[in-house]
Amino acid sequence: MQRQFAPVASAYVHSTTHAHGADLPRMLELAAPTGRERVLDVATGGGHTALAFAPQVRHTIAIDLTFEMLTAARQHLAAHGGRRVDYCRAVAEALPFASQSFDLVTCRVAAHHFADVRAFVAESARVLRPGGRLLVSDHLGLDDTDLDAFMDRFERWRDPGHVRAYRFAEWHDFCQEAGLSVVHTEEFPREPYAFDSWTARIRMPEAERAALERWLLAAPARFRECFEITEQDGHVVSLRSVFGIIVAHKPVLPVVGDA
Repeated sequence: MQRQFAPVASAYVHSTTHAHGADLPRMLELAAPTGRERVLDVATGGGHTALAFAPQVRHTIAIDLTFEMLTAARQHLAAHGGRRVDYCRAVAEALPFASQSFDLVTCRVAAHHFADVRAFVAESARVLRPGGRLLVSDHLGLDDTDLDAFMDRFERWRDPGHVRAYRFAEWHDFCQEAGLSVVHTEEFPREPYAFDSWTARIRMPEAERAALERWLLAAPARFRECFEITEQDGHVVSLRSVFGIIVAHKPVLPVVGDA
């Protein structure tokens, strides 16, 4: 994973989809910060989520597995006035923070890369204070197994680091196992992938890019319709994946009075 993303860190900072995706203000709206929160942004990538939350909260820590990505995120935030943000290299499944340290844990367009998403959710629950919330925006698995397999194939073909997209029902299970309650889910229509920039951002080899394009163009009609595969002059112009937002709450334990 580090070998894959280290060379393309700058591309993720400048990616229009990552920088200006409409799910980012929606996450902020759902979080409704008061200004007193301590936030952990997991797999910060280009730092866009940390940058959006930083002015609205007391303190933010941005973590990523890849040192080069953290460096790019720090430079990005510094250039845009990001303050009260610290950075830490860490894996999502083993967070190096004390229990009950954060009011919000955010994770945007990254959970599909995690080797063990259950461990990520469990760790998020551990570091959240009672009453805290986990907010995830990511690829969303589909109930139709054929469509789900098709989406999984084109995502992994383009990005071998793609592990899996999970259905809402699975997120409910992960959160329940970790002691969190899912309080909100919504399918969120992120912007379509512009095929050329989408494949270029990950530095996809030309032969693989061309093979993926041929495969998409040959897809049956219902797949092309579902994923809005558009073409011009025999080339794919754009396609759309499926995304969703999940908000989970860590319950506040009742105070037990003296017997």
